Amino acid sequence: MSFKENLKAKNKLDRLLQKLISTIREPPGRWRLDRVLTQQLLDMTDLEHKKVRDLHLYMRPLEAGIMEVLVFDNELAIYHTTEADVALRKSPYWQEIVSIRNIRKIMNDKDVIISKGKESLKRLHANALALLDLSYTGDDLALLVEDARQGLKRKSIERIKESLALFLGLQKFEPVSLGIPELDLQIFARQKLGGGAVPTFEHLILFDEENLSLGLKKGPFSTQSGLDLAWVMQYARGEKIADLKGIDVFEFLAELALEKANETMAGDQMD
Repeated sequence: MSFKENLKAKNKLDRLLQKLISTIREPPGRWRLDRVLTQQLLDMTDLEHKKVRDLHLYMRPLEAGIMEVLVFDNELAIYHTTEADVALRKSPYWQEIVSIRNIRKIMNDKDVIISKGKESLKRLHANALALLDLSYTGDDLALLVEDARQGLKRKSIERIKESLALFLGLQKFEPVSLGIPELDLQIFARQKLGGGAVPTFEHLILFDEENLSLGLKKGPFSTQSGLDLAWVMQYARGEKIADLKGIDVFEFLAELALEKANETMAGDQMD
C-alpha cells in the first residue's frame, strides 16, 4: 500500500480503538463488547481464525509451540499457551473434568492469560499497527499537500477533511474543547510534553466547516489562559488573523512531519 493508504489505515485503527474502549463494559460477570467493531479490528491483525469446539479463536505462533490465542467472546481474553490448552480451559469436555489437574487449570488461568477487555483491544491495535509501513519521505508528504491543495481549490469538504485527518493523525494532533457552546469551530492542537497537571498545547488549528476556512496559530496554547481563549473568540468574530491560512497550514504540518522523520533518522544513526 502507499503511504497515504497506510496512514488512512492507521487513522481507522485509532478510531476503532477509541470507540471500542469507550463502549466496552467490563464489570465482574457483566462483560459486554461491540463484536462488529472488534471483528473489524481483528481483520486488520495477522491473527488467523479457527473454530475449536464451540470457541472462535484467533491465533498466531510465538515460539516453541506456544501460540498467542484470543478467544472471541465478551471477555476477549488473550492467552500465551497452546490451542488445546485454551480449548480445555474455556470449553472442556465432561471427560476432561474428572482430572484434578484439569480442574485446577479450568478454575485458574493466571499462568497463561495475558490480557482481557480493554488491554486486549490495545494489544490488537498494536498488532495491526505494526503491520503498517508508516515511514515516509518528503515526496510522500508533498503528495499529501497536493491533495489538500486540490481539495481547497475545488472547495471539496470531503477532500479537505480527509487531508486534515491524515496530517492530524500523523502529528498526533487531537480535538480541543474550549467549553464555549457558541463557538462554531473545530479546534485541534498537539499536546506539549511535560506540561504538568494542566495540559498545554501548541499550534492551534481552527477549521470552520461551514465556509471551509482553515487557520493555524503557532506556539503554545492553554485552555486555562483567559488571553488564549479571548484570542479564539476574536478570531471567530474576524477580529484576529491566524498566523497561517489555507494551504500554508498543510505545508507547515508537512514541515513538522519532515522534521520529526529527520530527528528519528538521526537518533537511529546514533544508536
